[in-house]
Amino acid sequence: MQVRKMDKRIISIILVTILALIPCVPALAEGNSTVTITMATDKYVDITLDKTAWNIGDVEPNTEYMTTPTWCTITNEGNCVVNIRIKGANAECDGSTYTWALSSNNTTAVKKYALLYHISYDSADSYTSITTIEAPMKKANGDTIQLIGNSDNEQFGLKLLTPKPDTTVSGTGYFLKDKAMEATITISAVVAS
Repeated sequence: MQVRKMDKRIISIILVTILALIPCVPALAEGNSTVTITMATDKYVDITLDKTAWNIGDVEPNTEYMTTPTWCTITNEGNCVVNIRIKGANAECDGSTYTWALSSNNTTAVKKYALLYHISYDSADSYTSITTIEAPMKKANGDTIQLIGNSDNEQFGLKLLTPKPDTTVSGTGYFLKDKAMEATITISAVVAS
């Protein structure tokens, strides 16, 4: 009798084990592979400039100074299409209240200077004013400069028109200050719509 009870227990254990394994058999036979999908949910804007200073040296009144048309390269390092914008500022003399106002129409006067930019492949005389109001950077045909990303870039050059002299002595014009004048240009990018 004890053998029968033992047989029933062994058979019960075997049956429970078999029943427990039945749902696992198809899973063990199938094998699984997965595909991971990665998605970017945020656009990020990142531009770089390969030149961040233009040291002209001594300048004369009422004179034009230029870089080459390929002087600076703007590169889109972000992950989205961007429009490029530009803005200038008044020039200041370090440690002094002496300033030059940035012209809004390319004209110069006493204590008023002009800055312009030129896109590298535009015709040689195609310059656009830089003002204190941020504006889209444009090609000569009026198209906004748009960089698509993946290291897309654009080259430009600058032109500076110095102010008329503060004073003239014996027919020679002079600025009243003989210190370094400093002006800044801000290049920025916004996500293209």
